[in-house]
Amino acid sequence: MNIVFKVKEQLATEDVLVMTHPVKQKEWPQFRQAIEQSGKMLTVINGKNNRNSQIPINSISSIESEDRLCNLRLVSGEMFLYNKRLKYVEEEFAVYGFIRINNQVIINCKEIEQFSATTNARIELLMKDGATYFISRHYIKTFRRVFS
Repeated sequence: MNIVFKVKEQLATEDVLVMTHPVKQKEWPQFRQAIEQSGKMLTVINGKNNRNSQIPINSISSIESEDRLCNLRLVSGEMFLYNKRLKYVEEEFAVYGFIRINNQVIINCKEIEQFSATTNARIELLMKDGATYFISRHYIKTFRRVFS
């Protein structure tokens, strides 16, 4: 297999274009998994045994504030602690497709299953892992900008 890199100005900075021969279409899931696993790793604390672990950022579904730490909920349902405050995590993770939806929660936009309007000008999110969150009125503009 030959690997060829080319530049395409029309792509967004976070996008990667992979081109293959139609015969290789059956191998796309393997390519996707390999590329996704090569993403940035994050050092987190396992709350059960207080040991450090490495997890890929793209495996995080949501981040919730917990005093001066953050709870990371993974797509698999596992929970880890991250030793940073939510406001710093928001800045750090914005480039990976995470947005803040209220004062205590940041979510991975790629993990949203569906969303719907509720009372008091709020939006309810249903994540792929079954968790539900509400977007507060203050953060709705940011959410709409991302999904428009």
